[in-house]
Amino acid sequence: DSESKAKVDQEGVSEKKEDTKAETGKSPLKRKALAPEDEEHLRSLRYNVNVFLPNLRSLKEIDEESVAQLKIDEERAREAANQLWNVVLPKVTQDIRNGIGHQLPADGKSLSELLHQRGVNCRYMGRLASLAAEDEMKDKALKARSKTATPAGLPRRSMPLYWLELLELEMVARAAKHVLDAYLMERGGSGTAQPLQTVASFLCALISEGEETAGETEMRISKQTANQKDVPDEDDFNSLSILDTGGCGDALPDPVRGRKEVWEAIQSEVGRRFRYDLTLYNKGSSNGRALYIPLLRRFCQRYGIRLVAKRYSVGGKCLCSGGSTSGGRMSASFPISPLDIVEINPLMKHAGSLSGEGFVPCIPRSPGSLPSLHVLLPDAKATFDTAHYWYGARALPQALDLAQEAASLYQRVIDSPMHINVARCLDLTAAILFDANEPTLAVANASRGLALSIQLGGFDCEEAMTGHSALSHILMNSGNVAEGVKHLKAAIYLMEMLSGPRYTELPNAYHKLGAIYHEASMNNNALRCYTQAASRPHCDQLAEAMVAKSMAVLQASMGQFKAAVDTEKKAYMIYSHLLGRDHEMTKNSQTTLQVSTGI
Repeated sequence: DSESKAKVDQEGVSEKKEDTKAETGKSPLKRKALAPEDEEHLRSLRYNVNVFLPNLRSLKEIDEESVAQLKIDEERAREAANQLWNVVLPKVTQDIRNGIGHQLPADGKSLSELLHQRGVNCRYMGRLASLAAEDEMKDKALKARSKTATPAGLPRRSMPLYWLELLELEMVARAAKHVLDAYLMERGGSGTAQPLQTVASFLCALISEGEETAGETEMRISKQTANQKDVPDEDDFNSLSILDTGGCGDALPDPVRGRKEVWEAIQSEVGRRFRYDLTLYNKGSSNGRALYIPLLRRFCQRYGIRLVAKRYSVGGKCLCSGGSTSGGRMSASFPISPLDIVEINPLMKHAGSLSGEGFVPCIPRSPGSLPSLHVLLPDAKATFDTAHYWYGARALPQALDLAQEAASLYQRVIDSPMHINVARCLDLTAAILFDANEPTLAVANASRGLALSIQLGGFDCEEAMTGHSALSHILMNSGNVAEGVKHLKAAIYLMEMLSGPRYTELPNAYHKLGAIYHEASMNNNALRCYTQAASRPHCDQLAEAMVAKSMAVLQASMGQFKAAVDTEKKAYMIYSHLLGRDHEMTKNSQTTLQVSTGI
């Protein structure tokens, strides 16, 4: 019995060991089987990025399964492209037309950020420009079919004219950068023997409508007085030449290109990169829609060029000269001389740049020379987003604490306040304090945010423009109207500098400034502002009616009764069409008309 019992125990121990071995051999993480529909969904998310590549070896009769999969991948790529081309891009255009979303982009940098937020690559700006041009043509056709000057039959909103101008400006700036690179690097880099002359002549061609003849050049130079120092002498030019550069020793720099050749290269580059033909630039005559000052700013921004701050004659005729065109000696170009170029800084791009465009000039010992990088601290972003949420819910104490905490977190990570997210936290803090009836603290935080934005992006960045506008609003509602007007004028100046005279926010800014002057009984200044607001193209008829109403009231107070009646009629027709005859604003306008005409 004892022997049989021991045998049974030994068999039980061996079975337990075998079970233990079997259990230890099993994987502790066993993959759970997915449902067939889930497997199909995962397979549908796999995209082959190498489809449509040229010169690929065919796998037909070698691997039929791979051939079938390649056809499926090509069809999926076509579906994605059709979705982007026919749905996403028209949706972006429609949102711009309807003013949906936040403030519309003011320059090329904010335009790039907007497109990247929508998942659109910048190479599709040509398609967006074509859609914008089509909408402009539709708006013109609707106005042309209108039998009277009334807005009846027209939609409330129209395509902003500045949108097409901004898209073409950005395409020209990007294409011109590659063209100038090619000029400087040709023949082994021999174009860098006189880099400032090459760059200055290129800039002259970029911001002009034509090129001077020899007689026009002589006449222009003869009009310059002896006291002016715009024309550099031979010693100045010699100091700008660089010796021992380029090629294999016998490489001579090419003559500086004329305007026609420069613009032909730019148009070709735009067509190659964006599949688009320019409609506003290089048309032989000025159409009033080519934005040369914003183009000059944007190109210099993308190329790292710093110019002397002065008034340049843009949109006229230029002189592109220098190099071997004058026996190898440099000569002055017009309207930008080689001496107007302070320096050309190399550009650097950070992979972790926070903005949509990470290229910035490398300026030694400059605290704002590097872009604001992504801060890998989820707590800071979550705190900032929560502050926005509580601010929208009107829970001001909680929002204020969170906004200040987010700013503190960002500064702990980067060990400095020099970050765009810190400026955004200050702007949010200023808005919260203003709503909490703390104007003094609101002005202090808004001023700090504005100063930080200028230090990071320059006085002409979009953040500075919005900072001036926000600070003017806080100051004027706090009783400091004089300082508020200064910041509002600065915002208007930056709007025109960045976006041109047809930016959508300009009529509203001029209307606001006119209302301030009207309230202060400065009628002449108010009338000038209202005239500017009325002359700018409106993309919203209701805003146009409000400007006309304010202008009519001012004209009546100044004794200009005939002009006041005509302006009030315009406001009444828009109100009656958009709001109906029973609306309070329409009735108010009708009553004003009846009183003015004596009916």
